[in-house]
This record gives sequence, C-alpha cells and structure tokens, in this order.
Amino acid sequence: MNVLKTKQAKLIPQISETNNKSCNDDLIEVIECAKTDPEAFSELYDRYYTSILTFIYRRVLDIDLAEDLTSNTFYKVIKALHRYQHKVSFTAWLYRIALNEIRMYHRSLKNRLKREHDYHECLQSDRIIFSTPEVEHKEDYQEAKHLFLLIHTTLAGLPERYRIVLTLRYFEGLSYNEIASVLGKRIGTVKSLLHRGLKRMRKLVEKQNATFF
Repeated sequence: MNVLKTKQAKLIPQISETNNKSCNDDLIEVIECAKTDPEAFSELYDRYYTSILTFIYRRVLDIDLAEDLTSNTFYKVIKALHRYQHKVSFTAWLYRIALNEIRMYHRSLKNRLKREHDYHECLQSDRIIFSTPEVEHKEDYQEAKHLFLLIHTTLAGLPERYRIVLTLRYFEGLSYNEIASVLGKRIGTVKSLLHRGLKRMRKLVEKQNATFF
C-alpha cells in the first residue's frame, strides 16, 4: 500500500481487501507449528516484524523506542501464542498486543516530563525506510520523510480514539472487523470514529494549509 508519493502525499490511500483462503490456511498451519516450534515462530516474526515496527513507529516517532516496543510485542506474542484461537484474526490479535505496548509506554510517561522527539534527527536517520518505487532520488526521499512527519504530527493533534482508527485503517490496512477486534468495539462504532476522525483531520489540515489531503 503506497502512502507517500514523490511530489505529493496521499493521506488516504486506496485499500484493496482480499480474502485468500489458501493464504489463510497456510497462516493457520504456521501458527499451529509455531506454538511448539521456535523455527516456525521465526517465520511469523519475519512476516510481521516490519508491519508492527512501522505501526509502532507511527505512534511514537522514535525509531529506537519503536524497536524496543516491537521486541516487547513479539516477546509477549511468543509467550501467549499457545492460547491463541483462530476465532480472531491473527493480524488483529498481533496489533492488539502492539497497541497495548504503546499504551503502557504512554501511561509510564504520565508522571514524567513528556518526551520530545527530535524530528531533525528522524529526517537524517537512514533507519527510516520508504519502499515506494516512486522515491528514486535523494531529494525525493528527503521530501517523503518530511511529508511522513507532517502527516503523523498532524495525526498527533487528534484525540486518541480517532488517531488509532485512522492509523489502523488507512496506514496499516486493517479491515473494519479487524479494527473492531483490536479495539474491542462494534463495527458500527469503528465506522463512526473513522468518519468523525476524517472530518477533524481535514480541519487540522486546512488550518495548516497543507496539501497532502
């Protein structure tokens, strides 16, 4: 899913949802093997590590912290995997654990000074990777980083309930059912939060005279 484009950034990408039974069957087999076989778990880790790291990074805008929280997430996944039942999407289950890690971190900051992110350092870091094929030149790559931070700092201005549903839907590509499962809410509530969140996002964008919407 392309979010960042050369010379232009699309906040709301097009999402294509597929239901590939063979892929789902393969995943179920890997999960069942991973419950007792560390090698099989490494396959799950390889499949989902980048997605979870990116999700967490979008929420904290600190690559070192994101890596730490991602490690914590997978540690908890491997400890709890034997209890996982296929009634819930594995992707949703995984994102729920990652979201809990983010929330625990934010709660730990309540009685301390709020952490400030060095956005200039983020822009200089080669550890932030954009896989979009349109970003071919160094100047375009730096512009993509600026747009990334602009979008996500704008998102940070929204209340948490809107920020998380927008992130899960439009950046992580989760279905309504999966988002409802991650958040423990009804699908109708998720859709309502998305609608209201987009309206608030547009207002923030208009105030900043941004052009990525």
